[in-house]
Amino acid sequence: MALNQSYYRNVNPDLLDRIPLNAQTVVEVGCGSGALGGAYKLRNPQVHYIGVEAMPEPAADASRVLDQVIVGNAEDPLLFRDNVQDVDCLVYGDVLEHLVNPWDCLSRHLELLSEEGLVVACIPNAQHWSVLANLLQGQWPLEDQGLFDRTHLRWFTKATIVEGFQKLGLTIHEIKPRVFKLDQTRAFVEKLEPALNNFGLNPQSVLNGSAPLQYVVVAGLKPIQRLNVDGFSQINPASMGEVRLRQPMRALASLPATSMRYATDSFTIKSHSDQLKIFLWQRPVFINPDSDFKQIQSLIRAGYIVVVDWDDDPRFWKDIAPAIERTFRSVHAIQVTTTELAELIKPFNPEVGVFPNAMFSLPVLSPDRFNREGLRLFFGALNREKDWAPLIDDLNAELRDAPDFWSFSVIHDRRFFDALDLPPARKSFVPTCGYDQYLAEMSQCDVAFLPLMDTPFNHMKSNLKAIEAGSYGLALLASDVLYERSLVDGVTAQLFRDPAQLRHHLKDWREQPDRARQLGQQARHWVESECMAAHQVARREAWYRDLASRRGKLNQALLKRVPELAATAAD
Repeated sequence: MALNQSYYRNVNPDLLDRIPLNAQTVVEVGCGSGALGGAYKLRNPQVHYIGVEAMPEPAADASRVLDQVIVGNAEDPLLFRDNVQDVDCLVYGDVLEHLVNPWDCLSRHLELLSEEGLVVACIPNAQHWSVLANLLQGQWPLEDQGLFDRTHLRWFTKATIVEGFQKLGLTIHEIKPRVFKLDQTRAFVEKLEPALNNFGLNPQSVLNGSAPLQYVVVAGLKPIQRLNVDGFSQINPASMGEVRLRQPMRALASLPATSMRYATDSFTIKSHSDQLKIFLWQRPVFINPDSDFKQIQSLIRAGYIVVVDWDDDPRFWKDIAPAIERTFRSVHAIQVTTTELAELIKPFNPEVGVFPNAMFSLPVLSPDRFNREGLRLFFGALNREKDWAPLIDDLNAELRDAPDFWSFSVIHDRRFFDALDLPPARKSFVPTCGYDQYLAEMSQCDVAFLPLMDTPFNHMKSNLKAIEAGSYGLALLASDVLYERSLVDGVTAQLFRDPAQLRHHLKDWREQPDRARQLGQQARHWVESECMAAHQVARREAWYRDLASRRGKLNQALLKRVPELAATAAD
């Protein structure tokens, strides 16, 4: 019987999030049409992703997405024929329940794993309330997919999953329940509660066991001490916290025995003493030592390493310079975006990690974006009037020469929008908005306008806007200030030194718009090859684990730098 094609194309986000972003080789058994692998390759473009699929039609689809597809039965002992080895991750998305001998099959596949390799699997839960409800009515419906899939040969509960993995010598790093429609589970358990009490069963335990539809399991060949990273940001706009904290933390959480929490209003302190714990605090300024130090002391007592994330030139805020310096001294470590920033901060704190901005995932591009006539420019930045004002006359001169060719999308900067000499229909304005809307506006454009004047502050900025725009395939029209450090003129961007050169580039693109579009494709390739979170996730994890392993010495150094913290930190 032919299954609906969506069966082979669904992407399980919980499974996707558990495939480690530092994997070099991944084998997915039962890859279907390659949807999961395709989504993963947007996060980790350098991976060699191998799919295994028994059905020829979806396997053919997968071959257009993945690096290699093996057509065959997963339980065939000769399936890989020694052609696959040193695999970093074996993936089984709702596959083991379809096998005749799932544990024997998995045991053979474990021989493919590298020393640090992982198994990531999604397995249906036969204890789900809908299964129990049907059994109580004497029913076992046969369906095309789901818990009652007519092709299932094996059934599992959480206990039997744990037992099976442990018998293979694997250490389970995580077993995550996938729960949907919890209210239905609660209603079912409430109806059963009198009988549960008669059987001596705890209703809450029954609820916990019958709520998950599936379990996502991460297991490896060796135990790993758990690392938890908490992130806290109250910076406006919220997109700054999204890019600098939440996305890198999400990448980190793809690694085994690693978890994350992110908060923007308040935070709760974890008390688990068996975990390595990092607290990332985005750009705080300790103006009030009494209250600020109490927070630091609470975190120290709870076993955290406190790391401040800082991404701007601290010399810019001269009126609060003492408070900023106090902030740097009063934490265990600082993480920054550039080596230039690191050198400014090291005199106040020697523990500085450099992690450039990066994209968590490449976006999927619309195939018809380039079908329109002309080019649309994007400008979305805070506090840039001093950067664009010297350029506006030459920019407008070009816009007036071809008002039907050029259009503009502007976010936040109303003065820039008003200064553009374009008909109302050729420009749009969006006030300060959320990160998703910011990216959505950007995705509809062809060119990112990135002006920066030659100032010490601008030289310390990061190239985040270029990375974001490049990931969407926008041509980067950028000043040589700052951007010349990471972009190659004429290859990954078109750089300008003055207004005349800016106008020259625009005129050239008006005459040959395909040049801009080609430059956008090259910018996307630059992001794909150099600016992904996957490229630095292993280094981030190593730095955090190293800091946590030196907690005692770092506490001593911190209290020596700021003796005021010692008053109650050890209470």
